[in-house]
Amino acid sequence: MSLAGFRSLFRLYKQQPVNEVFAHFYPLNADFDAPFTSLAGITIDGLQSWGFVQKRFSDRHPHTSVPKLKNYLNYTFVRLVDLEQQEPGKYFKYSPDGTWLSFNTGLQTQHGNDILATFQKYQPKAGAAAKDRPQWVYKGTRTPSETAYRQVFAHAVPELAWYSRDSNDFVFNTSYTLDRDVFDHVFERAKERAGLPNASDEVVKNYLRGAIENLVPKIKRNYKVAIPVYFVEEKKMQLLLPFESASSSSDVSCFLVERDDQLQTYRLKTIFDMDQAFYSARLITRPDRDWLNP
Repeated sequence: MSLAGFRSLFRLYKQQPVNEVFAHFYPLNADFDAPFTSLAGITIDGLQSWGFVQKRFSDRHPHTSVPKLKNYLNYTFVRLVDLEQQEPGKYFKYSPDGTWLSFNTGLQTQHGNDILATFQKYQPKAGAAAKDRPQWVYKGTRTPSETAYRQVFAHAVPELAWYSRDSNDFVFNTSYTLDRDVFDHVFERAKERAGLPNASDEVVKNYLRGAIENLVPKIKRNYKVAIPVYFVEEKKMQLLLPFESASSSSDVSCFLVERDDQLQTYRLKTIFDMDQAFYSARLITRPDRDWLNP
């Protein structure tokens, strides 16, 4: 069964074509967030870990208390679909009759068990008119050892999503240079995030060049300063490097850099706010809260 046509795990916006959406998540007592908060509550991270700490980020997501989880699940699913095209049958497991499907969320329970998301094919009730619904319906999560899972899938357990097999993608190579030029295509955003809205372009550029220059000594002392991410839009592994706003040390943004082995340098690609940074980083691992804690 091909999954290639699906663009998202659940509906991302009201007008999204239904054929792009993999599954319908039924609300509980009219609470459309309930399937996600229920899952968040059983993770080793805990329910509170899946919301934003800073109000300016939580205000961007007024309709869910677990925006981090929803983003994580959606892009994990998208990655698994890509991997399934390369190795069919490895990342999605079907029941023998093809009416059930599961994938590995990559999350674990508080007891260290893998959390598998399960789905059943949508079937309208007898005598009821068929509705314009996604092909699958979310039926909750199971662990591989649960009887309810084995009754449907036996011992078939889907593989985890992976993002790179190259260890160089996960650590900043301090023998490489870090490009200090702020390119035109990101300069306006850089100026905004530097906290220097009224400064001249030259002042902003000097500030950002200084911020970039100071990063390598920090990374040499603490390799966790550079956080590996999977940049979904380009389907590439890259690194996040933090820098502080000139107006507030608590206002941190991130340079997104890409390794160039030919030139032995890291090139600036764009600049992320903290919420964007967390979304990209969480696909790989639980980020260190020393600085990436939006």
